[in-house]
Amino acid sequence: MDRRLPIALLLLLPALAMAQTSSFSLPGVGDLQKQLTETSDKKSDGTDNPDKEQLKQTLKFRQEIDSNQEKIKELKTFSRQAASQRTRLNGELIRLRQERQTDWKKHYASKTLDDLVKALISELDALEANQEDLADANSDLTRAQTLPEQAQNVISKAMDRLDTIRTRLNQGVDEEGEALSDLQTRALNTEMQALESRIERYNQELAIVDKQQDIARLRQQSDKQHQLIIEAKLDVLQPLINERRLNQLEETANSPETDLPQSVLEHPQVQKAMDKNRALREQLASASESVNSLLREAVNTKTELDKARSLSSTVNDQIRMLDGSLLLSRILYEQQKSLPQDQGELNLDKDISDARLSQFDIERAMQDLDDAPLPSQDQIDEPLTPALEQAFSILREERLAIYDQLDQELSRQLAILTRTQLSHEQLRKITRSLHNTISEQTFWMPSNQPLSFEWLGKLPKELMEQVKTMPWGDLWQGTSSLLSRKWVWLIGLLIPAALLVVVRSKLKTRIDEMNKDVGFLRRDSQAHTPLSLLYTFLIAAPVPLFLGLLAAGLWVQPGTFSSVMGAAVAQIALLWLVFEVLYRLLKTNGIAQRHFRWNMEYNHQMRRRLLLTGLALIPLTFLVAFGDQWPAQLSNDRLGLVIMMASMITIMVSLPWVAQSYPGRHYSRTMKTLATALCILAPLTLIVLTGVGYYYTSVRLTGHMIYSLYLIALWIVLDATAVRGLAVAAQRLSYKRAVAQRDAEQKDTSSAEAVEVEEPQLDLKQVNQQSLRLIRLALVAVVGLLVYWVWADVLHAFAYTDNIVLWETAEGAGQATTTSPISLGDVIASLLIGAVTFLLASNLPGLLEVLVLSRMDLRQGTSYATTTLLSYVIVASGIILTLGALGLSWDKMQWLVAALGVGLGFGLQEIFANFISGIILLFERPIRIGDVITINNLDGTVSRIRIRATTLIDFDRKEILVPNKVFVTERLINWSLSDTVTRIIIKVGFAYGSDLQKCRDILLQAAKENRRVLRDPEPVVLFMGFGASTLDHELRVHVDDINDRLAATDELNRHIDALCHEHNVEIAFSQLDIHIRNGNGDQLNLETHSAQEAENGDDSTPPPEANDGESNESSDPR
Repeated sequence: MDRRLPIALLLLLPALAMAQTSSFSLPGVGDLQKQLTETSDKKSDGTDNPDKEQLKQTLKFRQEIDSNQEKIKELKTFSRQAASQRTRLNGELIRLRQERQTDWKKHYASKTLDDLVKALISELDALEANQEDLADANSDLTRAQTLPEQAQNVISKAMDRLDTIRTRLNQGVDEEGEALSDLQTRALNTEMQALESRIERYNQELAIVDKQQDIARLRQQSDKQHQLIIEAKLDVLQPLINERRLNQLEETANSPETDLPQSVLEHPQVQKAMDKNRALREQLASASESVNSLLREAVNTKTELDKARSLSSTVNDQIRMLDGSLLLSRILYEQQKSLPQDQGELNLDKDISDARLSQFDIERAMQDLDDAPLPSQDQIDEPLTPALEQAFSILREERLAIYDQLDQELSRQLAILTRTQLSHEQLRKITRSLHNTISEQTFWMPSNQPLSFEWLGKLPKELMEQVKTMPWGDLWQGTSSLLSRKWVWLIGLLIPAALLVVVRSKLKTRIDEMNKDVGFLRRDSQAHTPLSLLYTFLIAAPVPLFLGLLAAGLWVQPGTFSSVMGAAVAQIALLWLVFEVLYRLLKTNGIAQRHFRWNMEYNHQMRRRLLLTGLALIPLTFLVAFGDQWPAQLSNDRLGLVIMMASMITIMVSLPWVAQSYPGRHYSRTMKTLATALCILAPLTLIVLTGVGYYYTSVRLTGHMIYSLYLIALWIVLDATAVRGLAVAAQRLSYKRAVAQRDAEQKDTSSAEAVEVEEPQLDLKQVNQQSLRLIRLALVAVVGLLVYWVWADVLHAFAYTDNIVLWETAEGAGQATTTSPISLGDVIASLLIGAVTFLLASNLPGLLEVLVLSRMDLRQGTSYATTTLLSYVIVASGIILTLGALGLSWDKMQWLVAALGVGLGFGLQEIFANFISGIILLFERPIRIGDVITINNLDGTVSRIRIRATTLIDFDRKEILVPNKVFVTERLINWSLSDTVTRIIIKVGFAYGSDLQKCRDILLQAAKENRRVLRDPEPVVLFMGFGASTLDHELRVHVDDINDRLAATDELNRHIDALCHEHNVEIAFSQLDIHIRNGNGDQLNLETHSAQEAENGDDSTPPPEANDGESNESSDPR
């Protein structure tokens, strides 16, 4: 697309409003400032004065008019001077290119050391100034390149606003439909002229944008040439200065010693002093060399820092000017390749400390020389002659001079080290910031136009053009060059792959032998599975090894396309290795079936689906490498986009079947369902992103998902290997215990009299569970770190969501009021906090009970109370953090919480009463889970204590919900709160005339012979009184558990009845005597006749007059 707009048409735009604005007199800046000062912020009623804000807006637009007019004048001046400036820069560029041919070593050969040092300092200053000018030139070039799109956007918005202003001025009403005031009319007219001046300014810039680009490009080239010249001068100056300083040191070292007599020079102490000075001169030379190398490193670091700052400024300008444009994405893709590499940490603290320590040692040595200028008599063991005094004085002066120069060099070294460390830290920060900024922008920015029917119509033609324009020649040339020049090296590297092919049959045979050993106690071992996996890896390695070596060769070839192909082949090598290993694991009678005990049918299903998934991933690996190495080409990549969508559809169909077929016995159906849903949603999400234009984002996510798939496969294999190893260990341990038990049973009976203490044995199932839990915890930690490492750059890209402001919240009051923006990142963070809160509240209490509380000796109900309260705390904390992430801080929420608390307290007082009662029950614990209680007329066992109600299970297995308030306010009987021992009273009524002692003995005997009755407290038999027809006795016994009450009552009653029959003791029961009278009141007697008399027709039976009689009922005292 032509970046230049129709300038002639745009220049006519300001004329459209000339007639309407010709009668308006533009207010002066001073008048507006005076009116703004005189206008109060508040009206008489205390509300905000809208005129104040209107005047501020008018003043802002008035100042913009002046600024635009100044800018227009500058642009016109630039346009007039562009030709001469271009000529000057061209001449400067020619001069600099010629100056690069100068022999700088010869140029500086005649300079003195001081002149060289001054030249070095001057060039360092010139380098810094040149870097600043280069950054300005880059910024100007970037702005000129992005100006057409920016100007089009600005002019379009300004024209829309002008139409709105003209409509309001014509209608004479504001946005609310009220008549315009004079201030509003003046403000709208001022804004209209500001918009017109803005349009004129951008039109003027568009008219000279080509000149600006030419000038900026020439400045850029000139600054780069100047930088090369300065670097060449520095490369000459530093070694030359170092050489001159060494020469001075040698002259200084040789001059004093030649004036001394030979006898003095041969004196041992003089020789020792001379050796000391010679060592100091060598140390000075080393320090000078170190300073020069550090200076060069400091210059390089400063140069890289200036380049990074220039690039950062350019990137920020591009983002600001082209935000949301497809052109910005293409520019950033190019900038991404020119980013400086992330600088490692340069720790110079030790060097700085060593330099300071050396300075301290030098100061102390110089102080010692001042304190003792000549050696003492004890040190030379002979009289100190004048010649020796002269020699020691000369050597002392020489040493002081060396110390002074060494101290200066160390000072320079310290300054350079400190400056280098600061520059390096700044370079690291800017580099990391640039990486993050470009990564965030490219991740959240569309790289292509969204798919449409028009796009589909053009697709065949664009595919043909893309295939034709691909640099196949470069690839063929790179491959041919690699094979022709590096064939010996390639053959040498292929030797390991060839050796693996040779031993493949032996490895297969060894795997088959180990598979046959699996399940046999004496032949099987824990090493069988790891060795089989290693052999399978080696069997699958030859082809990936060959591809990896080929990728390394392509990578080092020149050319971007060769690098892309090298990265793609390396990705395919890794993909081939992973999927071939999995394919071989799942074969019939393979490791998965024999070692892991996976179902053969499921293995076949997974094998077929994994093969289809791997074939679909092959073209995706090309796209991932293409996107990493050549992201700028993705905007025109039609072939890759079609391949992406087709491969993702294939994966979306095949991969869920793999998740469903995985025979994970230790994983719930819910986990399988979630894994299946993830296998469907992940490819579907990438298809949608690709369709709406986020092709580059999809490519990046695809690469991370492929690596995550590798890690999941690694997780599954390691987990299955751990389960298999624990199973073998448990089998062997069980066998050893069985053998030990058999040996113990076969011991000589003579040793049976000895007392043998049996060692406690751990439960094998518990040991396996604990070991597997620890192994899986370690796997979670390792794989979790690897997953974080894979997704780290994508996680950094989510920081871009902090720039997307959704709304703002006000904090404080009055003039201290501040606004806090709530971004999309805050909303995502609140959703994540809510999800984590839900997961923690659902799983953490149970996990805590399994891992911690179940191993502690706690009272009944303590673990339930702990986990329940923990879930309350987690939910409350999650709600507070979620609302806080959305901008609702506690100082705002506390009044809302107080108001809601009061309102809900009155409106839902019963609910709140039950909630508070539930918390009291959990803290005070008058009832616990499992307690048998009686509340009012309800009996049952406590099963759950919830927020509102507690669940009881009665003895008919019915669940009864009882409000928590009842347990706090009503009378409650807890049969097992502190002591589970309860008393049972058995009431027995013996007949009058029974032997009381025998009755007592029968009851005591029944109690003593029952296993449920406690001996302490002892059973008690009491003769309670004389009943109407019974001698009332009570048997009072105690049982250990509440569950024994009914069973003990039943057993005692049955045993008492049996003992009474055995000892002819009668248990009394109620009897009735019936007296029948006729109508006259005479008592009638009933007789019973035999069956023989009835057959003979004996009619001595009384007449049935008794039917008319009445009956009298009385209690039998028996």
